[in-house]
Amino acid sequence: MMRKLLVAGLLIAMLAFIGCGKGSDSTVLAKIGRTKITVGDFKKQVDALPPQMQQAVTSDPRARKDFLNDLIGIEVVLQEAKRQGLDKDAEFKKKQEQYRKDKEREIEEGLKNELFNSLLKKEIANKVAVPTDQEVKEYYNKHKNEMRTPDGKILSFKAAEPQLKSWLFNKKQREVYLAYAQGLKAKAKITIDDKALDALSSTLSQPSVQQGLQMQHPTVPAGK
Repeated sequence: MMRKLLVAGLLIAMLAFIGCGKGSDSTVLAKIGRTKITVGDFKKQVDALPPQMQQAVTSDPRARKDFLNDLIGIEVVLQEAKRQGLDKDAEFKKKQEQYRKDKEREIEEGLKNELFNSLLKKEIANKVAVPTDQEVKEYYNKHKNEMRTPDGKILSFKAAEPQLKSWLFNKKQREVYLAYAQGLKAKAKITIDDKALDALSSTLSQPSVQQGLQMQHPTVPAGK
């Protein structure tokens, strides 16, 4: 069963490691033609597995050997695909280019998020105080009727306090962020095309995965 799980994990993860001989450890575990699988490559693939599979490979010598054999199996299939010229196929080239663009876009968005969060950390982090016990207690007393368990019972202060303190802190952060962003907007030259915005309605009918800047919003307390 574990053997099947390891193979399934490999296929689901779409593992590929052609010529990845520059892992954190360059010791060669296997050679397939001119391609090498190093200890570093092996570790990277193990890190991509679900926890149960990682545990098996880490603790069981047979599982490690099976896992290496699976990596070798994937490599020989890839090499055969190249031998047959499938990597030169027009459809493959098209998908390859799209994949490259998607990865570039993913990296770009990741860097934007890093830059965005770096500035917020610099400008906002020291301006938001952790809610005091008194603030949390006062908020609870004012809104406790809105904080209920799934069966309708009012949450006790002890049960609500940890989440409530976190929510209030996030709320403060967001308020400071909005004020900061509003100040920057006031100084920036901004134009909005309302017609283009209205025209978006026909393309926004289906939910889609968010790929832009990510801003963590406060979690609403239970029942609110």
